[in-house]
Amino acid sequence: MRTPPIIFLIVLLSPVLHAQETVTEKPLSYVGHRGASYLAPENTLASIQLAWELGADGAECDVMLTADQKVVVFHDKNTKKLTGENYTIKDTPWEQLKTLVIIPRETNRPEYSKQTIPLLEDLLATIPEDRMLVIEIKTGPEILPFLQKVIEKHWKRGNISFIAFNFETIRQTKTLYPDVPCYYLSSFRADLNKHMDTILEAKLDGVDLRYTIIDAKLMERCKASGLDVWCWTVNDPETARKMRELGVTAITTDRPAWLKVSLQTEI
Repeated sequence: MRTPPIIFLIVLLSPVLHAQETVTEKPLSYVGHRGASYLAPENTLASIQLAWELGADGAECDVMLTADQKVVVFHDKNTKKLTGENYTIKDTPWEQLKTLVIIPRETNRPEYSKQTIPLLEDLLATIPEDRMLVIEIKTGPEILPFLQKVIEKHWKRGNISFIAFNFETIRQTKTLYPDVPCYYLSSFRADLNKHMDTILEAKLDGVDLRYTIIDAKLMERCKASGLDVWCWTVNDPETARKMRELGVTAITTDRPAWLKVSLQTEI
């Protein structure tokens, strides 16, 4: 019996339609900014573990390299602001840094007042099987050989992804880890425009942008280029709702559990 042309066309298009449906229905992920940093000191083991406990889909952390090539979890180049002690991370050995206590912010719970600087390997051990650790690389490509050794030895479960403001760093990271999501971080549209062609050439998975530069036109351009879009750092439901409506697939926030519940109660 001859198959009617319309049925044949539906059969041909069904995989495409299914793929489009999958992209459209991709759930919004909530990523704890330096962990659950509203409640526990940023980039600490307590902050990352609390993000998991509170149900965050992912937790973001920052990594840097010490004088003795240890991959530590810390945001600033210098420790003064966050610990009260004046050390430059790249010029200081791990033995000196590991005793420094992170100064809690006003919103941090008192039980987390004695948190110290961790190694990346400590955080990798905490990832639940169904969650993701987003690793922001704060240095240039010089960290990559040491980061690779840590990942190979200590990443046993869960998912990881990489983000970086330094384009060459994230480009080389994608070359090392072609199957791991890699996103270029940017704060400005001019910078994103400057790097758009090279982002595509490097086969990055997407971009992670300051939410203030995201609008419908930018989202349309990224979607047409096959780029996923994440955003940072959103701590209010109104902005998060706007990002969700625009099609952002991951929101980085200091308050992942609270923000997630706030938006879910609106549905």
